[in-house]
Amino acid sequence: MSIAAISRRDPRIDQRLAADPAASVWVAASAGTGKTTVLTNRVLSLLLAGTPPGRILCLTFTKAAAAEMANRIARELGEWATISDPLLAKRLTELGDATPAGDMLERARRLFAQVVDAPEGLRIATIHAFCQSLLRRFPLEAGLVPHFEVLDERSAAELMERARDEVLLEAQPEVDAALAAALAEVTSHVSEDDFRALMAELANERGRVARALAKAGGVEAATKALYRRLGLAAGESAVEVREKASADESLALSALHAAAAALAQGSAADRERGAAITTWLASSPAERAAHFAAYVSQFLTKDGALRSTLATKAVREASPGAETTLRAEATRLAAVVERLKAAITAKASAALLRLGGAVLAAYEDHKGHQGFLDYDDLILSTQQLLARRGAAWVLYKLDQASTTS
Repeated sequence: MSIAAISRRDPRIDQRLAADPAASVWVAASAGTGKTTVLTNRVLSLLLAGTPPGRILCLTFTKAAAAEMANRIARELGEWATISDPLLAKRLTELGDATPAGDMLERARRLFAQVVDAPEGLRIATIHAFCQSLLRRFPLEAGLVPHFEVLDERSAAELMERARDEVLLEAQPEVDAALAAALAEVTSHVSEDDFRALMAELANERGRVARALAKAGGVEAATKALYRRLGLAAGESAVEVREKASADESLALSALHAAAAALAQGSAADRERGAAITTWLASSPAERAAHFAAYVSQFLTKDGALRSTLATKAVREASPGAETTLRAEATRLAAVVERLKAAITAKASAALLRLGGAVLAAYEDHKGHQGFLDYDDLILSTQQLLARRGAAWVLYKLDQASTTS
């Protein structure tokens, strides 16, 4: 289908397809494009098709969305019970794209009373409320203490701050050298304000970080995986990358010396570049590594791109092989710079993983001792409950409850 055809397509067509209760549907759409309308229409279609209200469960992410859906459904069913037959027929046709048949009008009018008379009405709740109610019913099956308490966002943030402060106090060389080194590495890359923002972001993403660390098998395993992902040897540092790139065996020494000599016969810019290259090559490997950035600047721009001109026309004509040598060295250095970036990123990320892992461990320890669950725990514990052996009993009880409601 062409872009023009898609742009002309009536969105109500897709909305009706998504609202069809006979289909299992995933909907992805931007804000304001009618997702709530589709969900509301789907519930109405299920009710109209004869599904008992107690058999329908609607889960949203926010309380506002749950309230909006409940209000829309109640308002629509209330209008169905009172509007004229022609108008009701029109509403039902728009909902299902088919002319109402038989006693459908009468069934539609009775739906409002059926929903009101249902013991639990329509169950429209947030995902967190649903998970909490399920875990309250089956705490032992979920491996939880029966008296667990749920932390709201504010309380969870306060507990996370407490855990963070405890870890920062422990991040002293005489207390925990590894943690102190991790803190020093992280703070070397960010300001004080940025560090606070970083810790706040860690708190916001605590669930994802915790799951990632658990999946990897801990901080050490996650760090090794990170280095592998970046194409580095375990623990490979920026210093090691510079030292290797500055060693004699990594350099085309004779060709570079010849290229530098050719530059000495060119313009002022050529001579300056040639002198810088000659000085760097004449240094010891350790000195070369210490002044690696200055050497790289002769070949690459600040953005890491190859310089457009490494030798003037006069040098190229007098020594055709000089530019080829310089281009080859520039290409090599560009790869080294990328490896340097990877090494710096890996070290900083590993330090953040260690620091974050310690904060999360302290946070989990506090929650465990006090019988707290946060919103992420509710979803994760419910997922584990329904996936573990013995879940059939839980699912049976849920089905039984919905059948008798």
